[in-house]
Amino acid sequence: MNNLKLPLVCLFLSNTCIYAQLQEEGSKQESQNHSSKHHIALFNGATTNFSHESTSYTIGLDYEYRISKLLGIGLLGEVILADSEEFLTGVAVCAHPFKGTKLIAAPLVVFSEEHHSEGHEIKKESSFAFRIGAGYDFHVGKLSLGPTVDFDFGKTEALNYGLSIGFGF
Repeated sequence: MNNLKLPLVCLFLSNTCIYAQLQEEGSKQESQNHSSKHHIALFNGATTNFSHESTSYTIGLDYEYRISKLLGIGLLGEVILADSEEFLTGVAVCAHPFKGTKLIAAPLVVFSEEHHSEGHEIKKESSFAFRIGAGYDFHVGKLSLGPTVDFDFGKTEALNYGLSIGFGF
């Protein structure tokens, strides 16, 4: 029996080392899946405009290209479905400081349309704004799901919040 103790201990230790190595490789592969070079997401939420004291349904689409594990650059577009519709477009700089955390900064161009009931006149305007925001992506394979909150300031100030559903490739 004493002769079997040493081989059993060696077998146990070797299996533990192999298991630890497999777990490490699995977590490396998982983290690579979470930081795909390309990511596209659909935004569904609301925008509260503080100047007009109104809240409106908002839908948007954004694309991000990851330059590194920490930084990305992307494009975004949103439609705010209010009495006077607004279309926002911009170029975003994204930082990913920790796991699924996402911080963004983006200059925006805002295209707005105002409909006047008198004479059915449509007034179109464009203005510049700036967005700062934060979000967190929960990853399931190549899919992501997470809350997003942005603050836009320029001609008006607005809080944009909702859920983003994305796909990394």
